[in-house]
Amino acid sequence: MSRARRSVPRGFALIVVLLMLAIAMVLGIGAAQVSLVGERSARNDRDTEIAFQAAEAALADAERDVLGPNDSAAQRLCLFNGKDASAFVPGCGGAGVRQGLCAQGEAGAKPVWMSADFAAESATSVAYGAFTGQTYAAGNAATGTRAGALPARAPRYIVEAVRNLGGWQAGQLRSASVRNASHLFRVTAVGYGMREETRVVLQTNLYKPAASPGCPP
Repeated sequence: MSRARRSVPRGFALIVVLLMLAIAMVLGIGAAQVSLVGERSARNDRDTEIAFQAAEAALADAERDVLGPNDSAAQRLCLFNGKDASAFVPGCGGAGVRQGLCAQGEAGAKPVWMSADFAAESATSVAYGAFTGQTYAAGNAATGTRAGALPARAPRYIVEAVRNLGGWQAGQLRSASVRNASHLFRVTAVGYGMREETRVVLQTNLYKPAASPGCPP
Protein backbone atom coordinates (compact mmCIF):
# COMPACT_ATOMS: atom_id res chain seq x y z
CA MET A 1 0.00 0.00 0.00
CA SER A 2 1.50 3.29 -0.97
CA ARG A 3 1.49 6.16 1.51
CA ALA A 4 0.63 9.68 0.42
CA ARG A 5 3.53 12.11 0.79
CA ARG A 6 2.96 15.29 2.73
CA SER A 7 3.98 18.26 0.60
CA VAL A 8 6.17 20.93 2.22
CA PRO A 9 4.89 24.46 1.53
CA ARG A 10 6.92 26.00 -1.18
CA GLY A 11 9.12 28.97 -0.07
CA PHE A 12 9.40 27.85 3.58
CA ALA A 13 13.16 27.30 3.31
CA LEU A 14 13.56 30.75 1.78
CA ILE A 15 11.69 32.33 4.68
CA VAL A 16 13.92 30.54 7.20
CA VAL A 17 17.04 31.72 5.38
CA LEU A 18 15.76 35.30 5.27
CA LEU A 19 14.98 35.23 9.00
CA MET A 20 18.46 33.96 9.79
CA LEU A 21 19.99 36.65 7.61
CA ALA A 22 17.90 39.29 9.37
CA ILE A 23 18.99 38.02 12.80
CA ALA A 24 22.62 37.96 11.70
CA MET A 25 22.29 41.51 10.35
CA VAL A 26 20.75 42.78 13.61
CA LEU A 27 23.50 41.12 15.63
CA GLY A 28 26.13 42.58 13.31
CA ILE A 29 24.69 46.09 13.60
CA GLY A 30 24.56 45.74 17.39
CA ALA A 31 28.18 44.60 17.53
CA ALA A 32 29.24 47.47 15.27
CA GLN A 33 27.43 49.99 17.49
CA VAL A 34 29.04 48.58 20.61
CA SER A 35 32.43 48.79 18.92
CA LEU A 36 31.81 52.40 17.84
CA VAL A 37 30.71 53.40 21.34
CA GLY A 38 33.80 51.76 22.82
CA GLU A 39 36.08 53.47 20.32
CA ARG A 40 34.41 56.85 20.96
CA SER A 41 34.72 56.35 24.71
CA ALA A 42 38.41 55.46 24.39
CA ARG A 43 38.99 58.52 22.20
CA ASN A 44 37.25 60.78 24.71
CA ASP A 45 39.24 59.27 27.58
CA ARG A 46 42.48 59.90 25.69
CA ASP A 47 41.40 63.45 24.89
CA THR A 48 40.59 64.12 28.54
CA GLU A 49 43.90 62.64 29.68
CA ILE A 50 45.79 64.90 27.25
CA ALA A 51 43.89 67.92 28.61
CA PHE A 52 44.61 66.81 32.19
CA GLN A 53 48.34 66.48 31.52
CA ALA A 54 48.35 69.92 29.87
CA ALA A 55 46.61 71.48 32.89
CA GLU A 56 49.11 69.83 35.24
CA ALA A 57 51.95 71.21 33.12
CA ALA A 58 50.43 74.69 33.39
CA LEU A 59 50.29 74.37 37.19
CA ALA A 60 53.97 73.43 37.24
CA ASP A 61 54.79 76.38 34.96
CA ALA A 62 52.84 78.73 37.24
CA GLU A 63 54.75 77.38 40.23
CA ARG A 64 58.03 78.31 38.52
CA ASP A 65 56.53 81.71 37.73
CA VAL A 66 55.52 82.35 41.35
CA LEU A 67 58.07 80.51 43.46
CA GLY A 68 61.01 79.94 41.14
CA PRO A 69 63.64 78.96 40.38
CA ASN A 70 63.21 80.89 37.17
CA ASP A 71 66.17 82.05 35.09
CA SER A 72 64.11 83.38 32.19
CA ALA A 73 64.73 86.95 31.09
CA ALA A 74 60.97 87.47 31.33
CA GLN A 75 60.71 86.28 34.95
CA ARG A 76 58.66 88.37 37.39
CA LEU A 77 59.41 86.71 40.73
CA CYS A 78 59.50 90.02 42.62
CA LEU A 79 55.80 90.64 41.93
CA PHE A 80 54.88 87.66 44.10
CA ASN A 81 55.26 88.94 47.61
CA GLY A 82 52.87 87.63 50.23
CA LYS A 83 52.87 91.01 51.98
CA ASP A 84 52.26 93.14 48.89
CA ALA A 85 49.49 92.35 46.41
CA SER A 86 49.54 95.70 44.64
CA ALA A 87 50.51 94.07 41.33
CA PHE A 88 47.22 92.16 41.24
CA VAL A 89 44.32 93.98 39.61
CA PRO A 90 40.54 93.39 39.47
CA GLY A 91 39.41 91.32 36.51
CA CYS A 92 42.95 90.10 35.82
CA GLY A 93 43.30 93.15 33.61
CA GLY A 94 46.99 93.79 34.11
CA ALA A 95 49.26 94.40 31.15
CA GLY A 96 52.86 93.41 30.51
CA VAL A 97 54.41 91.65 33.49
CA ARG A 98 51.10 91.94 35.35
CA GLN A 99 49.27 89.80 32.83
CA GLY A 100 47.10 87.15 34.45
CA LEU A 101 47.51 88.57 37.98
CA CYS A 102 44.07 88.79 39.57
CA ALA A 103 42.95 90.61 42.68
CA GLN A 104 40.63 88.70 44.97
CA GLY A 105 36.95 89.23 44.20
CA GLU A 106 34.44 90.79 46.55
CA ALA A 107 32.77 88.58 49.14
CA GLY A 108 29.74 86.84 47.64
CA ALA A 109 30.74 87.69 44.08
CA LYS A 110 31.35 85.15 41.34
CA PRO A 111 34.81 83.59 41.74
CA VAL A 112 37.41 85.34 39.63
CA TRP A 113 38.60 82.15 37.96
CA MET A 114 35.08 81.42 36.71
CA SER A 115 34.90 84.68 34.78
CA ALA A 116 38.53 84.91 33.62
CA ASP A 117 39.27 84.81 29.91
CA PHE A 118 41.35 81.76 28.97
CA ALA A 119 40.91 82.21 25.23
CA ALA A 120 43.91 81.97 22.94
CA GLU A 121 45.91 85.20 22.83
CA SER A 122 43.95 86.54 25.81
CA ALA A 123 45.58 89.46 27.60
CA THR A 124 44.09 88.45 30.95
CA SER A 125 45.52 84.94 31.24
CA VAL A 126 49.03 83.59 30.79
CA ALA A 127 50.10 81.12 28.12
CA TYR A 128 52.42 78.31 29.15
CA GLY A 129 56.02 79.52 29.20
CA ALA A 130 55.26 83.23 28.76
CA PHE A 131 57.27 84.17 31.87
CA THR A 132 59.42 81.07 32.29
CA GLY A 133 60.76 80.48 28.80
CA GLN A 134 59.41 76.92 28.82
CA THR A 135 57.77 75.39 25.74
CA TYR A 136 54.88 72.97 25.43
CA ALA A 137 54.22 71.07 22.22
CA ALA A 138 50.71 71.86 21.01
CA GLY A 139 48.70 72.81 17.97
CA ASN A 140 47.38 76.23 17.17
CA ALA A 141 43.60 76.43 17.29
CA ALA A 142 43.63 79.99 15.99
CA THR A 143 45.12 78.88 12.67
CA GLY A 144 43.58 75.42 12.67
CA THR A 145 46.98 73.75 12.97
CA ARG A 146 46.81 70.28 14.51
CA ALA A 147 49.63 68.47 16.26
CA GLY A 148 48.68 64.81 16.20
CA ALA A 149 47.98 63.41 19.65
CA LEU A 150 48.83 66.73 21.32
CA PRO A 151 46.63 69.49 22.75
CA ALA A 152 44.82 71.72 20.29
CA ARG A 153 46.60 74.66 21.91
CA ALA A 154 48.90 75.45 24.79
CA PRO A 155 47.45 75.53 28.33
CA ARG A 156 46.91 78.80 30.18
CA TYR A 157 46.63 79.97 33.77
CA ILE A 158 45.85 82.89 36.06
CA VAL A 159 47.17 83.71 39.54
CA GLU A 160 44.96 85.22 42.25
CA ALA A 161 46.26 86.92 45.38
CA VAL A 162 44.03 85.50 48.09
CA ARG A 163 44.00 86.92 51.62
CA ASN A 164 45.56 84.42 54.01
CA LEU A 165 43.16 84.24 56.94
CA GLY A 166 44.51 81.03 58.40
CA GLY A 167 48.03 79.97 59.25
CA TRP A 168 49.71 76.84 58.05
CA GLN A 169 49.73 75.50 61.59
CA ALA A 170 46.56 73.88 62.93
CA GLY A 171 44.41 76.23 64.97
CA GLN A 172 46.55 79.30 64.24
CA LEU A 173 44.86 82.38 62.76
CA ARG A 174 46.50 85.30 61.03
CA SER A 175 45.99 88.87 62.15
CA ALA A 176 43.27 90.65 60.21
CA SER A 177 45.03 94.02 60.29
CA VAL A 178 46.26 95.51 57.03
CA ARG A 179 49.77 95.82 58.41
CA ASN A 180 49.98 92.10 59.07
CA ALA A 181 48.04 90.97 56.01
CA SER A 182 49.54 88.16 53.98
CA HIS A 183 48.45 86.43 50.82
CA LEU A 184 48.41 83.04 49.19
CA PHE A 185 48.62 82.65 45.45
CA ARG A 186 45.81 80.61 43.95
CA VAL A 187 46.59 79.27 40.49
CA THR A 188 43.83 78.18 38.10
CA ALA A 189 45.06 76.33 35.02
CA VAL A 190 43.15 75.19 31.94
CA GLY A 191 44.42 72.40 29.73
CA TYR A 192 43.05 71.45 26.31
CA GLY A 193 42.68 68.12 24.60
CA MET A 194 43.12 67.26 20.94
CA ARG A 195 39.79 69.00 20.49
CA GLU A 196 39.70 72.52 21.90
CA GLU A 197 36.28 71.91 23.44
CA THR A 198 37.80 69.24 25.70
CA ARG A 199 39.06 71.14 28.75
CA VAL A 200 40.30 70.30 32.22
CA VAL A 201 40.52 72.91 34.98
CA LEU A 202 42.92 72.41 37.90
CA GLN A 203 43.68 74.61 40.90
CA THR A 204 46.36 74.81 43.55
CA ASN A 205 47.34 77.23 46.31
CA LEU A 206 50.96 78.35 46.55
CA TYR A 207 52.49 79.65 49.76
CA LYS A 208 55.55 81.88 49.46
CA PRO A 209 56.97 82.45 52.94
CA ALA A 210 59.64 84.92 51.81
CA ALA A 211 60.51 87.10 48.86
CA SER A 212 62.67 85.62 46.11
CA PRO A 213 66.42 86.31 46.25
CA GLY A 214 67.25 89.83 45.05
CA CYS A 215 63.69 91.10 45.65
CA PRO A 216 62.56 93.61 48.31
CA PRO A 217 61.50 91.80 51.51
